[in-house]
Amino acid sequence: MKNNFNKSDRIQDPPEFAVKFSNSIFLLGIAFSALFAIYTVNKIYHPPEPVTLRFYFICLIFSGFIAILFGFGLRLNNNLKVNLAILVLTTSIAVYGFEIYLEFAGKIILPDDMRTKMEVLEDLKASGIKAFPSVSPNLFIATDGLSVDNEIIYPFGGISGVPTIGVNESGYYPIMKIDEYGFNNPKGLYKKNRVDIILTGDSYTEGPTVHSYETIGAVLRQIGYNAISIGKSGNGPLLELAALKEYAEPFEPTIVMWLYYEHNDMENLRVEMSSSVLRKYLHNNKFSQNLISKQIIIDSLLINYTQETRKKKPITKGISFLWANSIMKLSNLRARINLMPTQASLSEQKFETFKNILGKSKIMVSEWNGTMYFVYLPAFGKYSIGKEHIYRETVLRTVKDLDISVIDINRSVFQSHPDPLSLFPYRKIGHYNSEGYRLVAETI
Repeated sequence: MKNNFNKSDRIQDPPEFAVKFSNSIFLLGIAFSALFAIYTVNKIYHPPEPVTLRFYFICLIFSGFIAILFGFGLRLNNNLKVNLAILVLTTSIAVYGFEIYLEFAGKIILPDDMRTKMEVLEDLKASGIKAFPSVSPNLFIATDGLSVDNEIIYPFGGISGVPTIGVNESGYYPIMKIDEYGFNNPKGLYKKNRVDIILTGDSYTEGPTVHSYETIGAVLRQIGYNAISIGKSGNGPLLELAALKEYAEPFEPTIVMWLYYEHNDMENLRVEMSSSVLRKYLHNNKFSQNLISKQIIIDSLLINYTQETRKKKPITKGISFLWANSIMKLSNLRARINLMPTQASLSEQKFETFKNILGKSKIMVSEWNGTMYFVYLPAFGKYSIGKEHIYRETVLRTVKDLDISVIDINRSVFQSHPDPLSLFPYRKIGHYNSEGYRLVAETI
């Protein structure tokens, strides 16, 4: 049979530059898959929190599968290769474009401060203000505190009476006003039998992401209570018990508010139990470091610590780095579709330890005729993807068994709010914004 097709009718190969560009797309895909596999292996061996590793193993298999597909793509005929490369490129642009939209949606409201903490400190120094970064007590778990004159001191507050740089979540770096014991309060509140409320907890209690007059403790003071926050970022239940022993017991407040943040408090406890000093607060009723009498020494130790830390590891991760890191990992998109690692269940022993800590705290407070409340603080995930936290019911049941009154912020504030995501900075994962803290304080 005679072939009626002319050469001009045959499918022609695409231009050479298009083929080279397509090869580059597939090679980049292989490289990206390899980097993703390395990152996943690191997460398997060093998980950021107790999670089931099934998610990371699936990611590892997926990265290998994608790398193989890209490798086969290099062997396809040129026309199919170019078409597939265009499809991969446009899909990637669409996915990351949507992720960028999710990352920055709403942020045009305020110009973000793009400086790093180090740059903020240097700018304040140039204007004649000597400020310091915030120091969290959990930094000293591995060393069991700081050494001075053959003595170990484990500090639970920060550097007293100095401007301290907070965390930029709402477009600015708050400058915290620190009291005489290193906590985010005005000075002069510590008076025995004249303290209405002491709050113990983590960063939600400390309030480093909002102005000092917008924290939970500050709003309670505006309402009329003499309220003191002894919370610090990164604290878990054992550090919170220790802070009560050192800074609440000497002043015998009428009420102690134990602020529990559902996302990471139980994981923090796992790490805190590795400290021999912190364990003494749980197992020895009389143990105390008498920290209120050692603030001058604590200040000196923490100033030296921050100076040495700056020399060894300067703060370089600014807001732009955090954005890039979040976008690269498709954090917002994965959160929307609940494509996240599943948190592993804690052992009964850990919950028993938690129960012992709360029980010991309640007994301590009752010995000076005070009353203890448990304030349950929900995390962003509850309202972004509607997922209940894995430990919620167990934690609340534990508190109920101890006959401690519960203030459930989830039910009292967020469930009744018409737009709960508006109580987070830019409607994104993070701490509560100033409006969220105000509602929490008013509920308390």
